[in-house]
Amino acid sequence: KSNSFQRPRSEMNVASGIPKFCPLEVIQREGNSYVRDDTLFIKIMADFGDMPNTILPFALGLNPGFSMNVQQAMIKQETEK
Repeated sequence: KSNSFQRPRSEMNVASGIPKFCPLEVIQREGNSYVRDDTLFIKIMADFGDMPNTILPFALGLNPGFSMNVQQAMIKQETEK
């Protein structure tokens, strides 16, 4: 399992993820709806309807730090194998 999707276990985490996910000012703003008790809460919706079931494990295992273009190219290359 990727450490990116686990609750932190130490004061300092290895840098990873998507640097442009959200401006830091939004997260640091007092009273924002994303942070509670030093825990960041987000909700996502993912649609895999157009992707064959056989390629899902590969696609879900890609590094989320890769740009969308890179991820799509890697998925396309994998489906053409």
